[in-house]
Amino acid sequence: MQIFNGKEHAQILENKIVEHLKSNPAKGILAIIQIGNNPSSSKYVQIKKTFCRKVGVPVSSYQIDEDLDDESIFSEVIKIFKDRNISGGIVQIPLPRKSLNKVLKFIPVSKDVDLISEEGTNEFYNGDLGRVSPVIRAIKYFLEVNKISLRGLRVTIIGDGELVGRPVAFFLSRNGAKVDVLANYDGERKINCQLLVLSAGVPNLVKGESICEKANVIDFGSSIVEGKYVGDLDLHSDVHKFGILSPSPGGLGPLVVRFLVMNHLGI
Repeated sequence: MQIFNGKEHAQILENKIVEHLKSNPAKGILAIIQIGNNPSSSKYVQIKKTFCRKVGVPVSSYQIDEDLDDESIFSEVIKIFKDRNISGGIVQIPLPRKSLNKVLKFIPVSKDVDLISEEGTNEFYNGDLGRVSPVIRAIKYFLEVNKISLRGLRVTIIGDGELVGRPVAFFLSRNGAKVDVLANYDGERKINCQLLVLSAGVPNLVKGESICEKANVIDFGSSIVEGKYVGDLDLHSDVHKFGILSPSPGGLGPLVVRFLVMNHLGI
Protein backbone atom coordinates (compact mmCIF):
# COMPACT_ATOMS: atom_id res chain seq x y z
CA MET A 1 0.00 0.00 0.00
CA GLN A 2 1.10 3.54 -0.78
CA ILE A 3 0.07 6.43 1.45
CA PHE A 4 -0.69 9.68 -0.37
CA ASN A 5 1.41 12.28 1.44
CA GLY A 6 -0.93 15.26 1.68
CA LYS A 7 1.61 17.38 3.53
CA GLU A 8 4.21 16.96 0.79
CA HIS A 9 1.81 17.78 -2.04
CA ALA A 10 0.27 20.67 -0.10
CA GLN A 11 3.76 22.19 0.11
CA ILE A 12 4.07 22.01 -3.68
CA LEU A 13 0.83 23.97 -4.03
CA GLU A 14 1.85 26.39 -1.28
CA ASN A 15 5.09 27.15 -3.14
CA LYS A 16 3.04 27.91 -6.25
CA ILE A 17 0.83 30.31 -4.27
CA VAL A 18 3.80 32.10 -2.72
CA GLU A 19 5.50 32.45 -6.12
CA HIS A 20 2.28 33.84 -7.64
CA LEU A 21 1.89 36.40 -4.86
CA LYS A 22 5.38 37.78 -5.47
CA SER A 23 4.23 39.33 -8.75
CA ASN A 24 0.47 39.35 -8.14
CA PRO A 25 -0.27 40.64 -4.62
CA ALA A 26 -3.75 39.79 -3.37
CA LYS A 27 -5.97 42.84 -3.91
CA GLY A 28 -9.07 41.75 -2.05
CA ILE A 29 -10.06 40.09 1.20
CA LEU A 30 -11.16 36.45 1.48
CA ALA A 31 -14.25 36.30 3.71
CA ILE A 32 -14.92 33.15 5.74
CA ILE A 33 -18.44 33.07 7.15
CA GLN A 34 -19.44 30.59 9.84
CA ILE A 35 -23.04 30.30 10.98
CA GLY A 36 -23.21 28.81 14.46
CA ASN A 37 -20.36 27.24 16.39
CA ASN A 38 -20.00 23.69 15.14
CA PRO A 39 -16.65 22.54 16.63
CA SER A 40 -15.47 20.87 13.43
CA SER A 41 -16.36 23.95 11.36
CA SER A 42 -14.57 26.20 13.84
CA LYS A 43 -11.38 24.17 13.46
CA TYR A 44 -11.58 24.29 9.67
CA VAL A 45 -12.16 28.04 9.73
CA GLN A 46 -9.06 28.43 11.90
CA ILE A 47 -7.00 26.25 9.53
CA LYS A 48 -8.02 28.40 6.55
CA LYS A 49 -7.34 31.66 8.39
CA THR A 50 -3.94 30.47 9.58
CA PHE A 51 -2.92 29.40 6.07
CA CYS A 52 -4.05 32.69 4.50
CA ARG A 53 -2.05 34.68 7.02
CA LYS A 54 0.97 32.45 6.49
CA VAL A 55 1.12 33.13 2.75
CA GLY A 56 0.00 36.76 2.94
CA VAL A 57 -3.59 36.58 1.69
CA PRO A 58 -5.89 39.10 3.46
CA VAL A 59 -8.64 37.21 5.28
CA SER A 60 -11.57 38.13 7.52
CA SER A 61 -13.78 35.71 9.41
CA TYR A 62 -17.36 36.28 10.49
CA GLN A 63 -19.36 34.23 12.97
CA ILE A 64 -23.13 34.60 12.82
CA ASP A 65 -25.37 33.49 15.69
CA GLU A 66 -27.43 30.51 14.57
CA ASP A 67 -30.20 31.53 16.98
CA LEU A 68 -31.04 34.49 14.75
CA ASP A 69 -34.00 33.94 12.44
CA ASP A 70 -33.20 32.90 8.87
CA GLU A 71 -33.91 36.28 7.28
CA SER A 72 -31.57 38.05 9.71
CA ILE A 73 -28.82 35.57 8.89
CA PHE A 74 -29.39 36.02 5.15
CA SER A 75 -29.17 39.79 5.58
CA GLU A 76 -25.85 39.48 7.38
CA VAL A 77 -24.41 37.29 4.61
CA ILE A 78 -25.65 39.65 1.89
CA LYS A 79 -24.09 42.59 3.72
CA ILE A 80 -20.71 40.87 3.97
CA PHE A 81 -20.59 39.97 0.28
CA LYS A 82 -21.64 43.49 -0.75
CA ASP A 83 -18.44 44.88 0.80
CA ARG A 84 -16.27 45.98 -2.13
CA ASN A 85 -13.14 44.99 -0.20
CA ILE A 86 -14.32 41.37 -0.21
CA SER A 87 -13.19 39.79 -3.48
CA GLY A 88 -13.98 36.19 -2.54
CA GLY A 89 -15.68 34.29 0.20
CA ILE A 90 -17.14 31.08 1.53
CA VAL A 91 -19.95 30.03 3.82
CA GLN A 92 -18.63 27.20 5.97
CA ILE A 93 -20.54 23.95 5.57
CA PRO A 94 -22.40 22.22 7.24
CA LEU A 95 -25.13 24.69 8.15
CA PRO A 96 -26.97 24.39 11.48
CA ARG A 97 -30.40 23.74 9.88
CA LYS A 98 -31.81 22.86 6.46
CA SER A 99 -33.77 26.09 6.13
CA LEU A 100 -30.45 27.96 5.98
CA ASN A 101 -29.46 26.22 2.73
CA LYS A 102 -31.09 29.17 1.01
CA VAL A 103 -28.09 31.24 2.12
CA LEU A 104 -26.11 29.78 -0.80
CA LYS A 105 -28.32 31.84 -3.14
CA PHE A 106 -26.80 34.98 -1.71
CA ILE A 107 -23.17 34.17 -2.54
CA PRO A 108 -22.32 36.12 -5.72
CA VAL A 109 -20.90 33.70 -8.28
CA SER A 110 -18.06 36.17 -8.97
CA LYS A 111 -16.96 35.82 -5.32
CA ASP A 112 -17.78 32.14 -4.90
CA VAL A 113 -14.40 30.45 -4.36
CA ASP A 114 -15.95 27.23 -3.02
CA LEU A 115 -18.32 26.87 -6.01
CA ILE A 116 -21.33 26.19 -3.76
CA SER A 117 -23.50 29.17 -4.68
CA GLU A 118 -26.77 28.44 -6.46
CA GLU A 119 -25.52 30.01 -9.68
CA GLY A 120 -22.11 28.35 -9.43
CA THR A 121 -23.52 24.87 -8.89
CA ASN A 122 -26.04 25.35 -11.70
CA GLU A 123 -23.21 26.19 -14.09
CA PHE A 124 -21.25 23.14 -12.92
CA TYR A 125 -24.14 20.69 -13.32
CA ASN A 126 -24.93 22.18 -16.71
CA GLY A 127 -21.50 21.01 -17.82
CA ASP A 128 -19.34 24.13 -17.35
CA LEU A 129 -16.18 22.61 -15.86
CA GLY A 130 -13.95 25.60 -16.62
CA ARG A 131 -13.98 26.56 -12.94
CA VAL A 132 -14.46 23.87 -10.32
CA SER A 133 -14.52 23.58 -6.55
CA PRO A 134 -11.42 23.01 -4.38
CA VAL A 135 -12.64 19.45 -3.71
CA ILE A 136 -12.84 18.67 -7.43
CA ARG A 137 -9.42 20.24 -8.00
CA ALA A 138 -7.99 18.05 -5.23
CA ILE A 139 -9.54 14.92 -6.79
CA LYS A 140 -8.12 15.88 -10.22
CA TYR A 141 -4.69 16.42 -8.67
CA PHE A 142 -4.77 13.01 -6.95
CA LEU A 143 -5.71 11.26 -10.18
CA GLU A 144 -3.11 13.10 -12.26
CA VAL A 145 -0.11 12.62 -9.95
CA ASN A 146 -0.97 8.94 -9.52
CA LYS A 147 -1.62 8.51 -13.27
CA ILE A 148 -5.12 7.08 -12.75
CA SER A 149 -7.29 7.19 -15.86
CA LEU A 150 -11.03 7.77 -15.39
CA ARG A 151 -12.06 6.05 -18.62
CA GLY A 152 -14.09 3.04 -17.52
CA LEU A 153 -12.83 3.30 -13.92
CA ARG A 154 -15.18 1.62 -11.43
CA VAL A 155 -15.83 4.14 -8.65
CA THR A 156 -17.89 3.87 -5.47
CA ILE A 157 -18.75 7.00 -3.50
CA ILE A 158 -20.11 6.74 0.03
CA GLY A 159 -22.13 9.83 0.90
CA ASP A 160 -24.04 12.14 -1.45
CA GLY A 161 -23.56 15.55 0.17
CA GLU A 162 -23.53 18.80 -1.78
CA LEU A 163 -19.88 19.57 -1.01
CA VAL A 164 -18.23 16.23 -1.90
CA GLY A 165 -20.40 13.25 -2.81
CA ARG A 166 -22.73 14.71 -5.41
CA PRO A 167 -20.28 16.97 -7.29
CA VAL A 168 -17.52 14.33 -7.27
CA ALA A 169 -19.94 11.75 -8.68
CA PHE A 170 -20.98 14.15 -11.45
CA PHE A 171 -17.42 15.13 -12.32
CA LEU A 172 -16.10 11.57 -12.44
CA SER A 173 -19.08 10.37 -14.49
CA ARG A 174 -18.64 13.21 -16.98
CA ASN A 175 -15.05 12.10 -17.44
CA GLY A 176 -15.79 8.49 -18.24
CA ALA A 177 -15.90 6.73 -14.86
CA LYS A 178 -18.60 4.22 -13.91
CA VAL A 179 -19.88 5.64 -10.62
CA ASP A 180 -21.99 4.01 -7.91
CA VAL A 181 -23.17 6.29 -5.08
CA LEU A 182 -24.12 4.79 -1.72
CA ALA A 183 -26.06 7.47 0.14
CA ASN A 184 -26.90 5.41 3.23
CA TYR A 185 -24.07 2.93 3.65
CA ASP A 186 -24.41 0.88 6.84
CA GLY A 187 -20.86 -0.45 6.98
CA GLU A 188 -21.88 -4.01 6.14
CA ARG A 189 -21.99 -4.19 2.35
CA LYS A 190 -18.91 -5.47 0.52
CA ILE A 191 -17.47 -2.91 -1.88
CA ASN A 192 -15.89 -3.93 -5.18
CA CYS A 193 -14.38 -0.97 -7.03
CA GLN A 194 -11.12 0.48 -8.30
CA LEU A 195 -11.56 3.85 -6.58
CA LEU A 196 -13.46 4.46 -3.35
CA VAL A 197 -14.32 7.99 -2.24
CA LEU A 198 -15.57 8.42 1.34
CA SER A 199 -17.66 11.45 2.29
CA ALA A 200 -20.28 10.26 4.77
CA GLY A 201 -18.92 12.12 7.78
CA VAL A 202 -19.42 9.08 10.03
CA PRO A 203 -16.28 8.22 12.03
CA ASN A 204 -14.75 4.80 11.31
CA LEU A 205 -17.81 3.80 9.26
CA VAL A 206 -15.91 1.79 6.64
CA LYS A 207 -13.72 -1.18 7.49
CA GLY A 208 -10.89 -2.30 5.26
CA GLU A 209 -12.24 -5.84 5.35
CA SER A 210 -15.30 -4.68 3.38
CA ILE A 211 -13.24 -3.28 0.49
CA CYS A 212 -11.72 -5.27 -2.35
CA GLU A 213 -7.96 -5.63 -2.70
CA LYS A 214 -5.87 -3.01 -4.52
CA ALA A 215 -8.64 -0.40 -4.48
CA ASN A 216 -7.45 3.19 -4.28
CA VAL A 217 -9.16 5.02 -1.43
CA ILE A 218 -9.75 8.74 -0.85
CA ASP A 219 -11.19 9.64 2.54
CA PHE A 220 -12.84 13.07 2.73
CA GLY A 221 -14.74 12.19 5.90
CA SER A 222 -14.00 14.31 8.92
CA SER A 223 -15.47 14.09 12.39
CA ILE A 224 -14.16 15.08 15.80
CA VAL A 225 -13.95 12.23 18.29
CA GLU A 226 -12.51 12.98 21.73
CA GLY A 227 -10.93 16.15 20.36
CA LYS A 228 -9.26 14.49 17.38
CA TYR A 229 -10.12 14.39 13.69
CA VAL A 230 -11.32 10.99 12.50
CA GLY A 231 -12.13 9.96 8.94
CA ASP A 232 -14.81 7.64 7.59
CA LEU A 233 -12.25 4.87 7.14
CA ASP A 234 -11.27 2.87 10.19
CA LEU A 235 -7.48 3.04 9.94
CA HIS A 236 -7.17 0.28 12.54
CA SER A 237 -8.87 -2.19 10.21
CA ASP A 238 -7.26 -4.05 7.29
CA VAL A 239 -6.11 -1.17 5.08
CA HIS A 240 -2.77 -2.65 4.00
CA LYS A 241 -4.27 -4.36 0.96
CA PHE A 242 -5.19 -1.05 -0.72
CA GLY A 243 -3.38 0.43 -3.71
CA ILE A 244 -3.08 4.12 -2.80
CA LEU A 245 -4.67 5.53 0.33
CA SER A 246 -5.40 9.20 0.91
CA PRO A 247 -6.32 9.15 4.61
CA SER A 248 -8.23 11.60 6.76
CA PRO A 249 -6.71 13.55 8.32
CA GLY A 250 -3.57 14.20 6.29
CA GLY A 251 -4.58 13.30 2.76
CA LEU A 252 -6.44 15.62 0.39
CA GLY A 253 -7.71 17.93 3.13
CA PRO A 254 -4.64 20.20 3.10
CA LEU A 255 -4.84 20.36 -0.71
CA VAL A 256 -8.48 21.48 -0.57
CA VAL A 257 -7.44 24.45 1.58
CA ARG A 258 -4.69 25.40 -0.91
CA PHE A 259 -7.01 25.05 -3.89
CA LEU A 260 -9.59 27.25 -2.16
CA VAL A 261 -6.99 30.01 -1.87
CA MET A 262 -5.88 29.37 -5.45
CA ASN A 263 -9.49 29.80 -6.62
CA HIS A 264 -9.59 33.06 -4.70
CA LEU A 265 -6.39 34.26 -6.36
CA GLY A 266 -7.35 32.99 -9.81
CA ILE A 267 -4.43 30.55 -10.08
